[in-house]
Amino acid sequence: MGLVIPYNMKLKITHEKITEDLVGKIFEFPKYTTQLMNLANQNAQGTRPKVVGQMSDLIQEFPKKTYDEWVEWYNEKMPDAIEWATDKVLEMIESMKEAMNKIDRTLVKQWVTDLVLTKTFTGLCFQESILKTIAERKGVSV
Repeated sequence: MGLVIPYNMKLKITHEKITEDLVGKIFEFPKYTTQLMNLANQNAQGTRPKVVGQMSDLIQEFPKKTYDEWVEWYNEKMPDAIEWATDKVLEMIESMKEAMNKIDRTLVKQWVTDLVLTKTFTGLCFQESILKTIAERKGVSV
């Protein structure tokens, strides 16, 4: 008889546990680095399908079972993809480092002011600008 799990049993499995069970190792990253790399990747689009392939299709196409087989199969199918993605993300990281050097208290205060005051006000009071623009186009006053 196989494993029987009651339908009402709550089961919580961490991402780390799944990775350890399926891959056997967990990558450790210094604090904040994955957040920065994720942001750089979003801007660089380094892991888009045109760079690394359509992962949902590739994993369905994958004929084997183990992680090591997956790595070998993927690298044969998409031989330069990991390098291309790495280059794109690293280039963006370098651009972000340059931008970080331009950030000081004055710039942060300006950004906070713009976010809290300007964007709140314009976001909540934009109807006046729409009415003004329509009135101008129609040649009438608001």
